[in-house]
Amino acid sequence: MSSPTEIKPDNTEQLLRAAARQARLAPFLSAAALAFGLGLIIVFLYQAGLFSVLLPRPSPVPPTVEMPDQISGSFARIAGFDRENQPYVITSKRGYQDKETADLVHMEDLTGTFRRKTGQSFELFSRTGLYDAKAKEMDLEGNVKVVEKGRFTATMARAHVALEQKNLVSNVPVVVEMGAGTIHANGLQVSNDGNNIKFLNGVKARFNQTMTNGDKTP
Repeated sequence: MSSPTEIKPDNTEQLLRAAARQARLAPFLSAAALAFGLGLIIVFLYQAGLFSVLLPRPSPVPPTVEMPDQISGSFARIAGFDRENQPYVITSKRGYQDKETADLVHMEDLTGTFRRKTGQSFELFSRTGLYDAKAKEMDLEGNVKVVEKGRFTATMARAHVALEQKNLVSNVPVVVEMGAGTIHANGLQVSNDGNNIKFLNGVKARFNQTMTNGDKTP
């Protein structure tokens, strides 16, 4: 007796074709997975800031030197003793050496403090000053003031000062304000340790009323 035999279709060829396709795609899939992994690593390093450490830093910009051939500073100070062995100090907000003459120092917004033999001090102010280190003299210009508290305040545009002698000379209009009144002159000389004050070239004085009435009293 014979039995019917079922013959099932053979899919071996299809399996072989699928395997071949997978074999061909395997390198591309591996490369894609590797690229994806590298991308994740790069994003992590960027967020962690490691790239900024690894990259070369830009060279710092050197500071600009305003006067490369001259000695300069934001603060200048000159100190010494006059011929009466009394100290003096001159300070300024800015100072720099003259380009042509090394003994000259340009000073800006300066203040000077001097002391007389009696112990009384007076101050000197100016917008600019040119100090001669060899001669120990100064040329002042710009709202020059000599102030001795309780005695007088003299204001002028320019003046020349000999530091060791404490002598001051000005050949421009001067206004001197005192407790007794005001004196206008076209020049001024201060000498003898500040004891002698001489007004030059057309002097006009205006005294207070109390001073005038006092003079009239016998």
